[in-house]
Amino acid sequence: MNVLILGAGEVGFSIAQRLASENCNVVVVDRDPQLLKKVADCMDVKTVCGHASLPSVLEQANAANADLLIAATTNDEVNMMACQVAHSLFKVPTKLARVRETEYVKHAKLCGRDDLPIDLIISPETEAAKAIIKRFQVSAAADAQDFADGRISLVGLRIPPKSALAGISLKETTEAMNDIPVMVVAHEHNQNWRVPSGDAVLLAGDTIYVAMAKAHTDMFMDTAGLHCEEHASRHVMLVGGGHVGYIVAQQLEALNVSLKMIEFNAERAEWLAEHLENATVIHGDAMDRQLLEEENVGEMDDFLALTNDDETNILASLIAKKYKVPHIVTLVNRAIYTDLIAQIGLDITVSPRLTTVSSVLSHIRKGRILGMSSLGDGSIEVLEAEALETSDILDTPLRELDLPAETVVGAILRDGEVVIPDGDTRVQAHDLVLMVTRSSSVMATEKLFEVHLEFF
Repeated sequence: MNVLILGAGEVGFSIAQRLASENCNVVVVDRDPQLLKKVADCMDVKTVCGHASLPSVLEQANAANADLLIAATTNDEVNMMACQVAHSLFKVPTKLARVRETEYVKHAKLCGRDDLPIDLIISPETEAAKAIIKRFQVSAAADAQDFADGRISLVGLRIPPKSALAGISLKETTEAMNDIPVMVVAHEHNQNWRVPSGDAVLLAGDTIYVAMAKAHTDMFMDTAGLHCEEHASRHVMLVGGGHVGYIVAQQLEALNVSLKMIEFNAERAEWLAEHLENATVIHGDAMDRQLLEEENVGEMDDFLALTNDDETNILASLIAKKYKVPHIVTLVNRAIYTDLIAQIGLDITVSPRLTTVSSVLSHIRKGRILGMSSLGDGSIEVLEAEALETSDILDTPLRELDLPAETVVGAILRDGEVVIPDGDTRVQAHDLVLMVTRSSSVMATEKLFEVHLEFF
């Protein structure tokens, strides 16, 4: 596949790195020579320096032979114009654009065959807000993702010291959870992520992802010693009323929580107060200890640090941790902070970069791949795939399948029922299968679901 990526920032860099590792022919365009040098030093791709929407620059980047254009610059208008130029002059068949302004995002009619030729608009703020709400709805979890139309849940959590999960091997997980059918599909120990084998031992402080039926989530969390509260009884403090903060606040209001928002900018705080119905909006500095104490930060059930500044979010979250707020979510944009945050004890983070990359990659996958997401530090991928009559994964006990390294079948949806597999389970035609694998094994995993000619 020939892929043209516009923008070499955090998002563009991550997408280019992922696609280059899958042997795609990638060209990256940016106006900043330093960013392009970083790209060229880290991966085998072509770079072009110039304004991303100019016809001459796109021509130099060989847009005429591109199968896919991903416009991921920091400027919405440049991204949209680049898609138009790529469509009108170079006939690029598939075009994706990162768009941050909610005024554009909420008007779906802007894009279409006779309008802006954009096949998919990706909004980092919207994707991040979705991830934050999912973590809120399973408040003790570090992450929560749904697959198979919401019937399969993938719950990420850090194992507390007194949990029934601490000190057991993966083979003992279902027994330790009072026979709730679950499977641990990803395991982090000492900041190293892997898809574990059945002999792996879980320790307090480790982070794991567990696949289960959505209906079993609350029971699992309770059995694991991670209690969830009813939404309506929860008191939430949200710091930052930008795009992400406002989207999250709107959805929290729909859940009828008691919400306090702290916004540093006076004009923005006034705007938020006018546009939110039930939230208490406070103009102030989240670093002001007196303000936090006056607003009873120590009595909050949830603290969401969602400003546009990573350092502010990290420091505000650490302050909330000092006041023993049980559930803290930290919004972090820069990849450099990922490892640091785990070391200082902030377990639940949301990265617009990672959520955006996951959305882009899931859209461009081929074959019967219906959904895709990243876990942990982004080195592990989840694929939701449909098995067809000619798929190589069919009718063989899972223990006998020649799966790629560090790859497991986490769950199966069959005839509306969720199956947590064991070694004797066989995948059947038309099953929806949740595969968990290393990023480097994605292509090999996808081949298990390829549609062969005889199917037609």
